[in-house]
Amino acid sequence: MNNYNFDQIIDRRNTNCAKWDTLAKIHHRNDLIHLGVADMDFKSPQAILDAFSRVVDHGVFGYSDLNDAFYTSIQKWLKKKTALNIPREWIVFCPRINIAAGICVESFTKPGSKVILNSPAYSPLRNAITKNNRIVIENRLVFKEGRFQMDFDYLESIVDEDTELFLFVNPDNPSGRVWSKAEMEQLADFCVRHNLFLFVDEIHSDLLAEGIKHNSVLSLSGEIKDRYIYAGSLTKTFNIPGVIVSYMVIPNEKLRAKVRNEIDRIGMHNPNIFSVVAVEAGYNDCEDWLRAVTDYINQNDKFFREYVKRHLPGFHIMPREGTYLLWIDYSSLGVAEDDLNDWFINKARVEVYMGSNFGKDGIGYIRVNLATSRLLLQQALERMKEAYPLLQNYPEQTKNEV
Repeated sequence: MNNYNFDQIIDRRNTNCAKWDTLAKIHHRNDLIHLGVADMDFKSPQAILDAFSRVVDHGVFGYSDLNDAFYTSIQKWLKKKTALNIPREWIVFCPRINIAAGICVESFTKPGSKVILNSPAYSPLRNAITKNNRIVIENRLVFKEGRFQMDFDYLESIVDEDTELFLFVNPDNPSGRVWSKAEMEQLADFCVRHNLFLFVDEIHSDLLAEGIKHNSVLSLSGEIKDRYIYAGSLTKTFNIPGVIVSYMVIPNEKLRAKVRNEIDRIGMHNPNIFSVVAVEAGYNDCEDWLRAVTDYINQNDKFFREYVKRHLPGFHIMPREGTYLLWIDYSSLGVAEDDLNDWFINKARVEVYMGSNFGKDGIGYIRVNLATSRLLLQQALERMKEAYPLLQNYPEQTKNEV
């Protein structure tokens, strides 16, 4: 038993909240239930809140620097996850993983070169490529044997001498796949054979479905160790994305020096004053909270699936192995994305992420965030159930158009 009350509905409106305030402004409605943006509606662990309070109570918010605890806390956490002793010098601070991705694209590829990205894809990673004047090469995930998979034969057909980097996400966002050890080893072999660097975003790796094991790039051995950049953060894990803190693990000294030089060039010298204490408190004192919130999210997953199966049969929920997000196929409804979005906003009064946010391979899907009170999730589902008959009022969209 624990004392965590994840059922509590916390009103996040009027707090400059990207999930609840910004989206309400975009849709010009204040009555929506928001299940789009990927942060939790739960209070962060008490140990982190206490650490923040000590900073506030001190009353001086000057420049801060990284301390020993920042590094040792990360090392201890990664050892629990991977059983590996990660050398301190491999760890490189960076405010956000999106920033880290942009830095690595800029540092390890030439303008006009190609970068592989699984598709559908989290849009900031696509932006990290295009906004740095590189070309996105999409590796469309295929659904077979009950889950999304990479088609390595297709990968071999799209890689060429102008391809220099693979941006990879594990667990995958939005599909929710947690890649197997065999898949990670095959990916490593592919990158080594084609002389590619491998950037791996593992921000969701602490949030797994029941019975799923995460296979980190850190656990790979051989030549890939000179080619990979691990990107991690506790911001999803303990619901503190507004603190803005992440880190990379880069075994190759030359790659590490390039990244450090680029971070220095753009002037990212000091961490947020709350970030160091958050890392120390989160990674050392909040594991019980993580177990509890993971169990709650997994129960939300079961609740959501059962409700949709009974009352919303046109929505087919894909398997979820990691993240607190559901990837849902609505193609059998025969409704165009713009019409479905209209239905969600103006009929069901629920906001979700439409699949086109993740590229053309996301069309026909929606992404739903489970990390909220089950009571709020139930309210959203009941709104969808009540509005479900109205879907037949929209013009039918043929499957090839979807």
